[in-house]
Amino acid sequence: MSDRVRLSRLVQVFAWTGLTSLGGGRTAYFYDALVMRRPWITSREFIQDLTISQLLPGPSFSNLGVALGGGRGGAWGDLAILVPGALILLALTWLYFHVGFTPKTTSAMHGMGAAVVGLVFVTTGRMIRTAVRDLRGLLISAAIFLLVGPLHVNTALVIVLVVPVSLWLYRPRSGS
Repeated sequence: MSDRVRLSRLVQVFAWTGLTSLGGGRTAYFYDALVMRRPWITSREFIQDLTISQLLPGPSFSNLGVALGGGRGGAWGDLAILVPGALILLALTWLYFHVGFTPKTTSAMHGMGAAVVGLVFVTTGRMIRTAVRDLRGLLISAAIFLLVGPLHVNTALVIVLVVPVSLWLYRPRSGS
């Protein structure tokens, strides 16, 4: 992507996402910005880059910035995504300590949480078509969902157990 998109455009998308995204909904914002609105990358490339970004140590979207824009893209993308939220958080902190939050503010926060869940749900639905292409992918997704969700197994343990199975299921076949 770094060859196809100017650094200033990448920083612009990261800054807008940092300014407008809601918590866990950042994946939805990035998917919309990079795949749907600007076909800079395909859905498949986005999922691959996001997967690598989430598997590596460090903040996922910092890693995504590096995957999309190289070292400079990562550094400038980090600043662009972090600064707007940090400034908003400083302003809200000042308001909280000088004015306080009312019960109506708490209700608004619950509404925002529901909005984030909706965004994540829509983006997950869009990504499923690309990421889960066969029965093996469906089984892996279902196993992780059941283990981490209803069964409350530690996420790191699930990853340690399921990733080797996933790699084995998707191993290159001889003659392929």
